[in-house]
Amino acid sequence: MADEPNVPMEEMGGQVAEVNLPASANPNSPYAWPKERRLLSTRVNRIDGPLKVSGRAKYSYDVRRPGLLYGRILRSPHPHARIVSIDLAPALKMPGVKAAINIAKPGGKVMYVGDEVAAVAAVTEDQARDAARAIKVEYEVLPFLASVEQAMRPEAPVVFEGGNVKASQTEEEGNLQAGFAAAAHVVEQTYATQVQTHVSLETHGCVCEWEGDKLTAWVSTQAVHGTREGFATSLGIPQANVRVITEHMGGGFGSKFGPDVQGIACARLAKEAKAPVQLMLDRREEHLAAGNRPSAVAKIKAGVSADGMLTAFDAESWGTGGAGASSGFPLPYIYTFPNRRRVHKDVYINAGQQRAMRAPGHPQGCFITEMLMDELADRVKMDPIEFRIRNLPPQAPNAMWREYFKVGAAKFGWDKRHPTGDPTPGPIKRGMGCAANRWGGGGRGTQAQCEILPDGGVVVRCGTQDLGVGTRTLIAVIAAETLGLQVKDIKVEIGDSNYPFSGGSGGSTTAPAVSPAIRVTVTKALQELGTRVLGVPADQVAASGGRVHVKGNPSKGLAWAEACRKLQTTPVSVNAGWEPGLSASGSSGVQFAEVSVDIETGVTKVERILCVQDCGLIVNQLTAESQCIGGMIMGVGYALYEDRILDRNTAMQVNPNMEWYLVPGMSDIPKIDIMLMNQPERGVIGIGEPPTISTAAAISNAVANAIGVRVRSIPLTPQKVLTALEGERAGGTL
Repeated sequence: MADEPNVPMEEMGGQVAEVNLPASANPNSPYAWPKERRLLSTRVNRIDGPLKVSGRAKYSYDVRRPGLLYGRILRSPHPHARIVSIDLAPALKMPGVKAAINIAKPGGKVMYVGDEVAAVAAVTEDQARDAARAIKVEYEVLPFLASVEQAMRPEAPVVFEGGNVKASQTEEEGNLQAGFAAAAHVVEQTYATQVQTHVSLETHGCVCEWEGDKLTAWVSTQAVHGTREGFATSLGIPQANVRVITEHMGGGFGSKFGPDVQGIACARLAKEAKAPVQLMLDRREEHLAAGNRPSAVAKIKAGVSADGMLTAFDAESWGTGGAGASSGFPLPYIYTFPNRRRVHKDVYINAGQQRAMRAPGHPQGCFITEMLMDELADRVKMDPIEFRIRNLPPQAPNAMWREYFKVGAAKFGWDKRHPTGDPTPGPIKRGMGCAANRWGGGGRGTQAQCEILPDGGVVVRCGTQDLGVGTRTLIAVIAAETLGLQVKDIKVEIGDSNYPFSGGSGGSTTAPAVSPAIRVTVTKALQELGTRVLGVPADQVAASGGRVHVKGNPSKGLAWAEACRKLQTTPVSVNAGWEPGLSASGSSGVQFAEVSVDIETGVTKVERILCVQDCGLIVNQLTAESQCIGGMIMGVGYALYEDRILDRNTAMQVNPNMEWYLVPGMSDIPKIDIMLMNQPERGVIGIGEPPTISTAAAISNAVANAIGVRVRSIPLTPQKVLTALEGERAGGTL
C-alpha cells in the first residue's frame, strides 16, 4: 500500500523513523485543507516571540526548584582505558556534596576522552566541580586510535571488537565496464568532509525531581514522550510514574531524543540526595560527548559521454562516526548514473559517537556528488545547470529540480556566471555555484486535545515540543483557521508528556505529523459545538468570521461568544489524532551561491545565497522562511568553518569550545533570498532538513568557479585554498 510506513534508517542516523507518505495529500479527506485560506500560507509572527525576546521564556536551564542541587559529571581523560577502580569517598567528604554515583563500572572501558565515569551533586556548581575532581579513578591505559588514517593502517592495534574497520554496505547496478567504455571523459578524484558537532545554543541537560516514586524531569529534549520512555526503561519504573516537561528549548538538530547519560545520572543523583538536581552540560562536554555529524571520504571514478550524459560511477567510501558508530551517507546523490557501484566501510576511532544531525548523511553525499558533477561538466565544457538537468531523474511533485534550477538561475542571474576561473585582474575572485537537495520527511501518529470553553476560550494540547522552529505558532494558525478565529484567540499547550502523544521532532516529521492531528481534532470540536448549539448534523457545521454557522449559510448561526455561552457549564472536549490525507512526504530544492575569494589570503566570503525549496502546503510563510535561513547558515558553517579537530597523538579535541570551534558570526552571514514553492495540493511536508543539505556544495562549487582551482574537502579554510592554488601552480588540480 502506498501509505504503509517505510523507514530508510540510513537517512535518519537510526534516530527517528522517517515515514514515507504519498507524495500528495488526499483532496477528498473530510478534513481537507481549505482552498480559500485566511491564515494558512500567510506571514504570522511567532506567538512566543515576546516571551523569548524579553527573556521570560523558561528553558530547562532556567528551572529553579526549592532546594535545587547542581550535578557535574567526571569524564575520562583517556581515549581508551580500562577502569580499575572508582573511589567516590573523597568527593562525598567535600563541602556541600549531597550525592555521588558511578556511571561506569570497575572493569569496564572508557572509549574516548569525555566518556562518562561518575557524577556528583552539590549545593553549588563550584562545589560540584571540585567534588568531581576529587573522585579517585585508577585507569589501565590502552592503545587508541586518534584518526581514520591511524585506524586504517594494517599495523594498527585492534581497538574495537570485530576490528577497527567494518564493511557496512555494497551497492551495484548496471554494467560498470560498459559504462566506462561509453565514456568520453573520466574523472578520478577523492572528496572529503569533516566531523561537525551540533552546537545547539542550549546545551543538553535537565532538572530532575522525585516525589516518592514519581519523577518529574524538565529536559531539553526533542521528544518528551520518547524521553519519558527512556527514563522509565533505564530506571526500571513505570512510564506512568514519569513526567517530562519541555516548555522551551534552544535547538537540538537531532542530538536530543532521550534522557541521555546525563539525564539518567541526574535522576539517580536526585533520588540519592532526596532533592531536585540540575545537570546541564557545558560547552566542552557538548563537543566531546553530545554527538556529531560523521566524516566522509569518497574515492570516485566517474564517466561522462561526449554529449554530457553520465555513464558510470565507481566509488569506495568511508568515514568515522567515532567509537564504534556508523558513518553512512547516500552516494551518488540525486543524479542518475545508469551503471554504478559503491562500496562503503565504517572506520572506528576513539572519539565521541555520532548522532543524527540535521539531514543525516545528506550534506556529505550532496557535497561529494555535486563537486563531481561540476568537474564532469567542465570536462564536456557544458554549463553546470544544463549538465545537471540532463542527468536528473524524471520530474515529480517531490522531484522538481528541473523547474527549480531554471527559475532559480533566472532569479540569481546565472547567465552572468563565467567559466571556471575568474579572469578579472586583482586578488579578489568571484564565482557562482549550485547544488540540489532532496528529503523524505513524512510523519504520523500525533494525538491532540481541543477544549472549547463556555467563555469562548480555546485550548489546544499536544505532546509535541517546540525546538525553536515555531511549532506553537503552527498549531495556533491551524486551529484559528479551522475555527474562523484569530491566532490570538487560541491557547496552545505543548511540551509535556502528560499531553496526548506525539513523536520526536526530527527528520522534518513534526509539521506533517502535528498539522493533520490539529486540523482533525479542532474540526471535530467545532462539529460538536455546532451540533450542540445549532442542532444541525456535524457535517453541516462551519465557522468563519468569528461565527459558528450552517455550512454555506453564514447568516444561519451564532457569533462565537454567543455559541460558546450556550454550552453553559459543560465545555466541548475532544481527543483525536493524525489521519491520512492531509500531509505527504518528499521535498526537493536547489541552491545557488556567489562567493568572493582573496587569493592572497585564501579567505572566502559568501556574498549571497538563493534557495528554491518546496514543502507542500506552507502553513506559516514566516517560520518556513526562518527554517530555510537557519539551515543555510548552518550550511555556511559546514562549508567554511566548523571542524572537530583531534590531536593525533592524544585523541583529545583541541577545539572543544566556542573560541576555536568556529561557527558563522553576524558578519559571515550572506544576503539570503528564498523562493518557497507553495504546493497546497500536497498537504503539509516538513522543511527542517532540506535547506541545510546543499549549501556547502553550492559554496564549494562557487569557490572553484572563482579561483579556477578545486578544493575537494571542507571546511574551505584559507590554508586549504592557498595550498590548492599552490598545487595548481605546481602542476594543476583540475
